[in-house]
Amino acid sequence: MENFTFKGGITRYWWMPLITGLLSIAIGIWCLCSPDSSLPVLAYVFAGVVIAAGIVNLAFAIANTRIMPGWGWPLALGLIEIITGIWLFTLPESMLIVTFIYTVGVYLIFITINAICESCMLYTYSSGMTGWLLALLLVTLAFAVIFLAGPVVGGVAVWLYIGISFITFGCYRIALSAKLRKLNHEIRL
Repeated sequence: MENFTFKGGITRYWWMPLITGLLSIAIGIWCLCSPDSSLPVLAYVFAGVVIAAGIVNLAFAIANTRIMPGWGWPLALGLIEIITGIWLFTLPESMLIVTFIYTVGVYLIFITINAICESCMLYTYSSGMTGWLLALLLVTLAFAVIFLAGPVVGGVAVWLYIGISFITFGCYRIALSAKLRKLNHEIRL
């Protein structure tokens, strides 16, 4: 893959990671500020946000089928996110809380590993800030693994781990968006 792959391609959609980053930060802050909210409400909000992120990933993949060689990964991620969100909406409330807790942990690990791959691919085009992007992702991965190690036992820690994981992932997506926007401006010059 060469630098011309980005010319007029995926960098023009720099705003899509920005949207998912802002959504992730919003849900992370909400988790930290509203620990007294019931888990079912958070589960339904999470399901809605996951469906929205899935739609954005699908749009990103479809818009880049001719330009980006790895367009299948965002497509698969988008489909998994949409299916997960719909599945959470269909669960009875008695099963929803436990399922939601484990789904969040697995989802955070899955999207973080995908984002680490994105960050490594981006490193081949521009090395600036990539170390910080990887550091944010490793922090997100660490909190997600800690969360899954004992999600139900944690009590208040559940809110803390979920909130911090979403905030660090959202910061990564916003930084990725800024990086793609910068690459877009460099390519156009």
